[in-house]
This record gives sequence, C-alpha cells and structure tokens, in this order.
Amino acid sequence: MEKMLYTAASGAVRILEAQSIRANNLANAETTGFKADLERVKAMPLPGTAGSFNTRVLAQTQGSGFSQQSGVMNPTGRKLDLAIRDQGMFSVMADGAEAYTRAGALVADAEGQLTIDGRPVLGVDGPLALPEYKDLFIGEDGTISVLPSEGGVITEVGRLKLVNSDLAQMQKGQDGLLYRRDGQALAQDGEVRVDSGFLEASNVQAVTELIASMDLSRQFEIQVKLMKSAEKLADAGNRLLRNV
Repeated sequence: MEKMLYTAASGAVRILEAQSIRANNLANAETTGFKADLERVKAMPLPGTAGSFNTRVLAQTQGSGFSQQSGVMNPTGRKLDLAIRDQGMFSVMADGAEAYTRAGALVADAEGQLTIDGRPVLGVDGPLALPEYKDLFIGEDGTISVLPSEGGVITEVGRLKLVNSDLAQMQKGQDGLLYRRDGQALAQDGEVRVDSGFLEASNVQAVTELIASMDLSRQFEIQVKLMKSAEKLADAGNRLLRNV
C-alpha cells in the first residue's frame, strides 16, 4: 500500500507543478513578446533497501526552457512600438545585469530615458535617453533619430543594442526576461532588423494550453482516486489484522 500511495502522491505533485506552468502561460497569452514555458518531466528512481527491488520512481518536473517560436507581428502605428524580424532581442538592464526580451513597447519617462516594462533600454553606448523632439524615426537597424522640438535638422541620438543568440543557450529568469546561461553579455549584432509601429504578440497557443490544463485536471483526479483506493486497502488490511 505504501508504494501505491507514494506513486499516486508523487504523480499528483508533478501534475500540480505542470498546472502552474500551463496557468502561467495562459495568464500571459496577451503579454507582448512572451515566450511560453515548456514542461518536461524526469523519472528519478529511488534507491531501495538491501535485498529489495528498486521499484519506486519519483516523477519530477524540471525547467525545460521556453518555446522559441516567434509571435505574430501586430500593427500599432506607434513609432516607439518595435518588433524584431525573425531572430534577435532587445537589451535592457535588470537589477544591475544585462537581460534580453522580445517585447518592444518602448516608453520614454519624464527625463526622456527609454524603458521597456520600467527597465532601461540599452543602446550600443549604454542606456538611451531622448531629448525633446517634434518627431521621431527609428530605422530598421535600430538607429533612433529625432527632429528637435525647435525644428532644424534631423539628428541621430542613439542606436538600440540589438543582439542575437541561439535561444537554446538562453534561460528565462523569474522576471520573464532572457539571460545567457553563462551570465555573460551578448555583443551587438548588426544583422538584426526591427520594424517600427509593430509589436510581437505572445507565442502562447491559448487553446492548446487550455486543453492541456483540462487533461492535467483529469490526471489529478485519477491520482486522488488511487490515493483513496490505497487508503481503503490499508483499512481493509488493518481490519483483517484486528480479527486475527
């Protein structure tokens, strides 16, 4: 009975962890540039006692990265909304470290500093800040130019640090940003191109995630029934022992 109960309980725990991954994906189905988390389970055999068979296996959910699929590019008409064509990432500062994201909704704060979700956006020469301007232009290579508020000549004020890396070498942090596994900063990649007036949608497939959540709910119910069956069998065995 102990082995049956252990198997059912470990399965239920694994299912709850998988449900949290699916729920997080569904919650971010409308988050710009979000990459869906993937689920991977590893079977970990547990050592038995001397003379016994090693029959118990722990099912453990492991971090398995994220979906590398690109999201749909949605037009917004806003010049500070940027979407990266094909491969590439924007660079931002997060807690003193360089991080990367596909979200391109740039916002200028009161001092003109560009941010994404409140984090400073990095240019090739450091954080970017905009002067007062009458009009703004962002080239496909990330070059930012403005027409000064008093008029005159269009002036280049900076260039976004656009980077590229095999996403298999990246990991997602708790803040949803991407980091290199070795902790090093990526170099500027001059081949990355952006489109102004667009935002990349989340790559979460909401219907797929919802179906997976429903399937996990049914699996959890089965594990609970197994635990109840183990309890009934244990009670029946105890009654037999009491009647001996």
